[in-house]
Amino acid sequence: SSRNFVGEFSWDTSLNASYNKNEIIRLNGDVPMYFDNNIHSVGHPVSSFYGYVTNGIFQTQEEVDRYAIQTQGNDPYNRTSAGDIRFKDLNNDGVINDEDRTVIGNPNPNWFFSLTNNFSYKGWELSVFLQGVSGNKIYNANNVDNEGMAAAYNQTTAVLNRWTGEGTSNSMPRAIWGDPNQNCRVSDRFVENGSYLRLKNITLSYTLPKKWMQKIQLENARISFSCENVATITGYSGFDPEVDINGIDSSRYPISRTFSMGLNFNF
Repeated sequence: SSRNFVGEFSWDTSLNASYNKNEIIRLNGDVPMYFDNNIHSVGHPVSSFYGYVTNGIFQTQEEVDRYAIQTQGNDPYNRTSAGDIRFKDLNNDGVINDEDRTVIGNPNPNWFFSLTNNFSYKGWELSVFLQGVSGNKIYNANNVDNEGMAAAYNQTTAVLNRWTGEGTSNSMPRAIWGDPNQNCRVSDRFVENGSYLRLKNITLSYTLPKKWMQKIQLENARISFSCENVATITGYSGFDPEVDINGIDSSRYPISRTFSMGLNFNF
């Protein structure tokens, strides 16, 4: 904390920051604990995301035929085809299966921080509160439906840039009913940077002068205006980066911006 200015105009600042690093050292057994899209595994952070690693988009059927087997079958509508996501064969056995899953993200922030600035001048007071985290990942489970293109759901505008032919996209796969290649499987496709900085609250207040109060027989009077959840800076594409502790955003309702006014009188 610091007192930047003292006098008729005053300015105080308070900064709070904490660094977080965790790692599972031991479990009661050799088998990792799996739940939802997370894993507890020795040597990794608590609740790490667990899934497949993407490796671009197949541009031609020849690329599919030369790569590790992802799906099998002769029906072109029910097998891996050009426009599907290419997943990494991490164990190099020529087949993409559960053995190719790995840790794909850490939902735990490295840093938590907040900053408060209080200003005052004569009867005016202004308080500005910022809060945020950095270094964490979010699994945007909403996009499994919103950008999956596998069923009759409304989609985000991101799918307008989907693969529609060789060279058209190397990140957004083709639209295909039923998702035969499992493009929507748990993978780093849906893992995003969860860092954010939020202007959490601004409060402006004014205490009426004493000489005014004496005329109306009041000890003091204070008027205040405040705004909660003013603005957020983040690279996360979902509604709100402030998700649950497991780091999974599954249709979390966005927080509201709230405006309020207060009147305080002491007789």
